[in-house]
Amino acid sequence: MPAVKEPRLEAASRIQFLRGVGPTRAALFERLGLVTLEDLLRHYPRAYLDARRFVRIADLRPGELVTVEGRVKHAAALRTRVGRTDFVATIEDASGTIPCYFFGQPFLARTFRHGARVVVSGELDALEGRMLNPMFEVVEGEVEERLHVGRLVPVHALTRGITARGMRSAVRHALEAAATRIPDPVPEEVRRAHGLLGLGESLAQIHLPDDDAHLADARRRLAFEELFLLQSVMELRRRALQQEGRGLSSAGPGSLAAAVRAKLPFTLTADQERALEEIVSDLRASHPMHRLLLGDVGSGKTVVALLAALHAIEAGHQVAFMAPTEILARQHFATLTGLCAGAEVPLAVLTAATPAKERRALLARLDAGEAALVLGTHALLDEKVKLPRLALAIVDEQHRFGVRQRATLAQKSVIPDVLVLTATPIPRTLTLAWYGDLDVSRLRARPPGRGRLVTRVAGEEKFPHVIDFMARELAAGRQAFVVLPLIEEGGRLEARAAEAEFERLASHPRLSPHKVALLHGRLKAEDKQAVMEGFAAGRIQVLVTTTVVEVGVDVPNATLMVVENAERFGLTQLHQLRGRVGRGAARSVCVLIPGPTATTRARERLDVLSRTEDGFAIAEADLELRGPGELWGTRQSGLPRLKLADLARDEALLEEARAAARALVEADPWLQQGAHAALKAALIGQYREPLELALAG
Repeated sequence: MPAVKEPRLEAASRIQFLRGVGPTRAALFERLGLVTLEDLLRHYPRAYLDARRFVRIADLRPGELVTVEGRVKHAAALRTRVGRTDFVATIEDASGTIPCYFFGQPFLARTFRHGARVVVSGELDALEGRMLNPMFEVVEGEVEERLHVGRLVPVHALTRGITARGMRSAVRHALEAAATRIPDPVPEEVRRAHGLLGLGESLAQIHLPDDDAHLADARRRLAFEELFLLQSVMELRRRALQQEGRGLSSAGPGSLAAAVRAKLPFTLTADQERALEEIVSDLRASHPMHRLLLGDVGSGKTVVALLAALHAIEAGHQVAFMAPTEILARQHFATLTGLCAGAEVPLAVLTAATPAKERRALLARLDAGEAALVLGTHALLDEKVKLPRLALAIVDEQHRFGVRQRATLAQKSVIPDVLVLTATPIPRTLTLAWYGDLDVSRLRARPPGRGRLVTRVAGEEKFPHVIDFMARELAAGRQAFVVLPLIEEGGRLEARAAEAEFERLASHPRLSPHKVALLHGRLKAEDKQAVMEGFAAGRIQVLVTTTVVEVGVDVPNATLMVVENAERFGLTQLHQLRGRVGRGAARSVCVLIPGPTATTRARERLDVLSRTEDGFAIAEADLELRGPGELWGTRQSGLPRLKLADLARDEALLEEARAAARALVEADPWLQQGAHAALKAALIGQYREPLELALAG
């Protein structure tokens, strides 16, 4: 700590009052969302340069995270063929040189000047023989002193105008001025029971650790805090939502469901039977159901949801079934209409594309309590949609919706039972962290009668063979998907665009006898619907598409899926995509084609999919590789990103935090005790929306 005594500042004081900052530099910190001293102290290092374990460049081995010290021998910006400007710097020490490649960061030329002494940390890529986007630090002044005594040097996220040294200096002053003045949201009894450091000491050690042991203790305490706050929110929500008398018993005797079930062309799996029993038991309870139905791709969630809905309909209630896209809403409508044939179940579908005249008539029927099962998109959330007898809300693909949308649907009547469906297998820790207010049912087994699904990883040089195989499948009367990550050329990623690939395949001589069509999110709703209907009816043989087909599209005749630039997708997303084939009795094939810039690690990651079809195992691997915030691109609204807690490795810590939160909320349901004031203030500050939604309806 610096010898100069800092002025008396509070945690809520603005950064501009910190010594050496001022209003001008404070504006730079605000670019990072750092306004107060507490914001700055909660801006944890993203990594640490370990100056105790330097490796000579000549001794580098692929796949090992290492730190190298040297001088910049050569540096240059490189213009790629798709218009992106990258940056490459060659680092030299007495034993050799290593190129460091940075995607889309030409501004690093101002940092990596010729002859500058730098430290870089990263992994040597075996295929490329270089480090890709390594962490780095220019060695000068304070950093050089710390390196020479062999210390852990923190690496913070920065913005233009703030250097690493400037950030560390500001953090040092903030620690001196306010670290011990931040109210600790973890109550003393919880800290004592779980052997946790105090908040001030933890902040000091996370930013400027004395050694590995102190860093580990600080990280554990701060990660526990994040999980404890999140689990406290979940426990408060669960307690509020499950109070007796806030819902209604909404299940009939089951004869309607039995009649529909008797006509199903298949037998329910044991998983489906168990899930249905759990849901019906919840429907018969007097408190609202909040249940998550987790089902792997093709595990039969929709049938379970329908049979549950029929119990509510038989009791004289309405059911709303909300899907994330119009394509999926209309497909559910068609599927459920077929399954309910002869059972006289009043069904309706409402989307933004529903014609005005038809919409007015349907709204009148809904307001009158008719149309017992209504399917739709976000259009069901419109305040004009009245559902006075709503007893069950089914929300498909929960990761496409936030908790607010779910609660808005719940406000249509007395708090209804809520059943959330997702085809994305969610790791157990993620389920506890983000869906801790819901009970969970799982479907793992695929229904019988499905054909074998084979997944292969092939380089671009094999693409002609893929086209030949596609042509044979099409000649046999089958259909194929070709999936790409982009819509049009010119983006930052070096990925082939859907539009360009559509033109290439549509004119390919091997595919010329067959109809090729294009589908992506920018098409008008009616055009997307026409393409999907044409593909489902077999009039279109090859569908070139983006991830708009990721969920819910059911074309059993499709037996081939080709995913180009497959490394651009997460494993869970790829598993979702390949679930669009293998839905019929015939053998199906999914071919994953990584792009030319894919690293060795990216190719190895894709091999996971070729080894297993277990979506839960894949989700666990994806969580470990990519982190929870990137699994689907969107998350429940109101739940902030975890900064330190790692759901891939902190399962035991999460369980501790969950048990502590449950015990505390059980003892003090509304956090009225003085010892819990800081916790209550932190929850209101960070989780206002989900706490308010606990009382929705």
